[in-house]
Order: sequence, then structure tokens, then C-alpha cells
Amino acid sequence: MTFEQPTQVLIRKSKVDSLSDMPSKFCYKCGALEEEKGPLLEGLCKDCFLEKNPLLKVPEEVEMEICDRCGAFYLENAWHDLEGRPTEEYLEAAKEMVTSVAEVFEGGPAGSRYVNFEDSEGVDIGFKAERPSPETINISVEVRGRFFDSQEEPLSDRAEVKVKLKRTTCGVCERLASGYYEAILQVRGREEISEEKISEIFRSLEEEVGAGQSRSRDEFVSKVKRKHGGLDLYVSSAKLARDLARFLKREYGAEMSESAELIGQTEDGEENYRVTVVARMPF
Repeated sequence: MTFEQPTQVLIRKSKVDSLSDMPSKFCYKCGALEEEKGPLLEGLCKDCFLEKNPLLKVPEEVEMEICDRCGAFYLENAWHDLEGRPTEEYLEAAKEMVTSVAEVFEGGPAGSRYVNFEDSEGVDIGFKAERPSPETINISVEVRGRFFDSQEEPLSDRAEVKVKLKRTTCGVCERLASGYYEAILQVRGREEISEEKISEIFRSLEEEVGAGQSRSRDEFVSKVKRKHGGLDLYVSSAKLARDLARFLKREYGAEMSESAELIGQTEDGEENYRVTVVARMPF
């Protein structure tokens, strides 16, 4: 019996003729080829990447408080008085509010994350704002930038935010409505001050209070009384009473004096005094 030697079969791997025969990179989600959709971003085509990683994260709705009495708006933990047209100022305030809550995508060697817009780099953000009703502002936000070195052109994304205007009363208007005051400025003369002079002094004090309110909206006069031939101004703080008395000293040569009356205790147990400042005019 004879045995045949097994036939050896040699299988040669074919060589790639050119780089064009190399397999193209493709999006692992939808299968789109890189040469068709552009450079992949973290293994995804641009469309799939943006679907998985929106460049912009914002809430669908935010709330902005507006004082129903004076029109002031609440932004960044403080009330702001209107200085121009209400709608224009509310639109700008709404943009600032959305900017403060917006988070922007950031890519890098250590991985991707979302950062506050103020902390982002190389990113532009734009707004379109409209007020379709007295209680609503619609903000359209668009972000644009380069997030990866492999990008051939900037990426952009868009989001819509509804800003609801909540009517309320600011702290100053609440105190004004209740007649709140911490100090009294008494304007007195050597004799009874004439009506003409009283009017002049009052206008001067009004202007001075207005100038102070431009620095701090907490400075106000809650009421004014014509009393004992002069004026009594009930003001928001002892500091304001002293400042106004100093103003009368500079402008009219008034003499100042001060007294304090104990009216109770604070919640912390400290004694609470009501201050009376007298500005004695030289006429």
C-alpha cells in the first residue's frame, strides 16, 4: 500500500495596491464615511456627535422677577432700577440671565465636559430676543466655535429658552408702602421758614436723595411732613439722615445735632435705636 504525500497549499495575502484601497473611517453610530461627512469627532460624524453632545445646555424655562410697583428687575441676586425703556431693559436682562445659566461643551485630551459660558474658550454665543406677551420673553441662543483640532470648520448649535416674567414687589417698595423708616431728618430754622425757602430746600434734598439712589436703591424718603416751621423727612437709614444734614450744612450753613431713642431689640438681641438728626438753618 502506498501513501500519497499531502499537497501543500500556500495562501498568499493580497497586498494593498495603494492608500486608496485602505478602509475608510466611519461613524460608529450611523456608518457614514468620514470622506462623506468630514472628520470624525470622538468616533462620530458631525450630526451624530451633536445629537449625543449638544454644544449648548440651557433650561427650557427660567423665571425673572419684576417689581409690579417700580418696574425694577431682579438679576444676579440684586434688584436693578430701570434706566430706560422697560421692554429693552427686560430683554437685555433676560439675555444676561440665560448667559449665567448656559453651559457650553468643551473637548480636550482629558475628555469632554460642560463649563459655564464665562469659563469657555474660543466660543461665541449670540442671542435673539423677543417679547411676545407682557409676561414672556423668548430667547434664541446660538453657540459657535472650534472644539477639536480635527475640525475643518466651526460647529454650531442652537437652543430656545422661555423667560417667564414674575410680578412681585421689591424690598424697597414694600418698605415704602408700609411707611418704613429708620431715622428722621428735622429741618428747622431760627424762626419759621418761609414757604418759598421750604420749597427750595425740599427740591435740593430731592435731588440729593436721587443722586444717592443712583448709588444705592436702598436710600429713600418714605414720607415728608411740614412741621414746626420746617420739615420732617422720614428716611430709610441713619446714614441717609446724616448725609442729608451734611448736605444742608455745605449748601446753607446748617448746624447739625443728633439724638437716638431706644425702640426695641433686633432678632439677635441687639438694642435697636431710631435716630433723629436736626439740621438747624441759619435763617
